[in-house]
Amino acid sequence: MSFTEGVSLRGRLEDLYRFERSGMRPGLTGIERLLEKAGRPDRAFPSVLIAGTNGKGSTAATLASILRAAGLRTGLYTSPHLVRFNERIRVDGREISDAELDDLLTRWWPRFEEEHPSFFEAATAIGFDHFAASSLDAAVVEVGLGGRLDATNVLEPMVSVITTISSDHAEILGHTLRRIAIEKAGIVKEGGRLVLGVRPGEARNAILEIATARGATVELLGREARFRVLRVGEDGTEFHLKTSSFSGAVTIPLHGAHQARNAALAALAAETVLSGRPGGEIARAIEAGIVDTRWPARVEWIEGDPPILVDVAHNVEGAIALGVTVAALLPGRPIAVVAAFSRDKAHDKILKALGRVAGRFFLTQFAGERATPAVDLLHAAPARHLDCEAVPDVREAISRAKSWARSRNGAVLVTGSFFLVGEALPILDREVPRAI
Repeated sequence: MSFTEGVSLRGRLEDLYRFERSGMRPGLTGIERLLEKAGRPDRAFPSVLIAGTNGKGSTAATLASILRAAGLRTGLYTSPHLVRFNERIRVDGREISDAELDDLLTRWWPRFEEEHPSFFEAATAIGFDHFAASSLDAAVVEVGLGGRLDATNVLEPMVSVITTISSDHAEILGHTLRRIAIEKAGIVKEGGRLVLGVRPGEARNAILEIATARGATVELLGREARFRVLRVGEDGTEFHLKTSSFSGAVTIPLHGAHQARNAALAALAAETVLSGRPGGEIARAIEAGIVDTRWPARVEWIEGDPPILVDVAHNVEGAIALGVTVAALLPGRPIAVVAAFSRDKAHDKILKALGRVAGRFFLTQFAGERATPAVDLLHAAPARHLDCEAVPDVREAISRAKSWARSRNGAVLVTGSFFLVGEALPILDREVPRAI
């Protein structure tokens, strides 16, 4: 599509989103051709690349916070966004400005017209270009999907990180944990360094085999770094962390034992990036960075009557972790769950996991063609004892959930797709901060 002068940023982004409807384009050939036209901005900054089924974003945000606390000028590239495209591209915690984004889209559009990239390839290219112009000491980059064929894998990172492996996007990544793990392990580089959070089992074994074959150094969560959860409360998660440079209790403002795990993995990755510095200096950066971590819509607590939790648990592993966290934060209280999911998710298994804490489901649907109709979610409810109703309008679903919870001294949980949460946050008068 031709790009004309004077078009608004909103119009330019709408044009960019049209690339998404053309689907994925797996492989690195397209992104490499695109970046070649701009002089390979991806080679202009050191990076850390983070893959995994769950926890990538939180681990990336925590690692970026630690590196900033160590005095590094740090980029953060994540996906998807909640409300604004700008959220994907941050430097020292601040998202790219509208003016900077507008300038990038204007400069890159002729290349997009020539190369016809996927949406993610285009987003990645402008993100890397912004980082190249920002004189970064390090960029923390979240893999979009998989690893081996993901556009972000053009990077040659200082450190590769893999968080967890579970079944998601099986139609693309494979139907066994071993196959999925092999795809994620595509980010492990020859002679590189890998920080691994995957629990023991076939997935970890597959990754370790690949790391050994490529001569990569491996640091394991549970061996080079250990953690123990002490408390999950409204102020966050307190845990004891032990690494080569840090030992003690620290509180991350994010909720859940899984966030302690993500933070411990981020600390281990930070030690690898900061190796060579005095241990005390690294320890101070780890503590300060963990304490200062902000990452919206990850069991985000909204005070009120009733209290509301918001989380982007969009697969089974995420839903299980969320259920454990909700039970710890709100023991015994009735929970009204507002949920919506994309069409490609295991709706029955996710609802079953959330059913362990749900008093009543208000099943809804976000705007757009990816959404599963609310009535289809109702039919996917795996156990008829789950108390469910389909409320297609998100605002109405939240209103009904709040009324139900308020009458029972309960709470509301809004969860599922990023698209749902993106719609829900403005309804809940909650903003995604431009600086984290």
